[in-house]
Amino acid sequence: MDLEVAYDHDIDEQQDILAKIQEDLLKLQLPITVFTTSEAAGLFKDGLKSLKECGNEIGCHGWNHVKSENYRTMTKYDITRSIENSTSFIEDIMKDRPVSFRGPGMSTSAETQRILLENGYTSDYSVCSQRIDFFNSIGWNANWLSSPRLPYHPSEKSPYSRGNLPIWVIPLSCIGLPFISGILYLFGTEFMKFFARMLIKESMTTSKPIVYLFHSYEFCSYTGHRKETEVQKRTGKKTLHRLYAQDIRKRYNDNLDLLKYITSIDSICPFTAKSYDQYLVNL
Repeated sequence: MDLEVAYDHDIDEQQDILAKIQEDLLKLQLPITVFTTSEAAGLFKDGLKSLKECGNEIGCHGWNHVKSENYRTMTKYDITRSIENSTSFIEDIMKDRPVSFRGPGMSTSAETQRILLENGYTSDYSVCSQRIDFFNSIGWNANWLSSPRLPYHPSEKSPYSRGNLPIWVIPLSCIGLPFISGILYLFGTEFMKFFARMLIKESMTTSKPIVYLFHSYEFCSYTGHRKETEVQKRTGKKTLHRLYAQDIRKRYNDNLDLLKYITSIDSICPFTAKSYDQYLVNL
């Protein structure tokens, strides 16, 4: 799950939904990784702490998810400052240093991965192998189309190819389309269950992990209000998002239904990002 402060959605609801997610995850016995911006960690710290106490992992999603926070294009200085500050801020709140990273908009770079390593990170979840909906992600790179589908150590020159850099790249699950909640809102639960079965079949053959992504603010009321300072400015609702199922209660229930379906399959073994990294090391 990605956690950011969505100023065009009800802020109080964004705080409250974390408790609901925690409750339902416990019922499913499903631990997740919450990739939080440091801004969201400060605003929603009580909910995050409670999620962590229940066995979920808190990872890093950068500083504040503004349009300029694109780790694919940022300078080395800006990447270093953002990662160091974000990591320290989240660690101060959670009393535990994050070791798993996902760039805003799935953005990353070879420079980013080197700086992540210097700051103690063990994995980067920012690559979307074979994802083709480039118009909906600031991190999109043509090299996604040929990047490895299985977890890999990246090259020092490219985050999208194999190499010897000692950080794990764990790709988001994709088969052309990404395995994310937005696809659920476009095509419905039956399509997503079919999508899941395809990914599970691949996983049974190759041991590729299944990585699903949703945002907590998606279950909160859209207000249209935005914080308009130069630092915090965000764009309004994307054109594609206007096609999504808009009933927030249905969105939540459909996600829960999908997760129940996946976890009901005997061969599925849930991992947090950190525990999966440790699993890879022990193979």
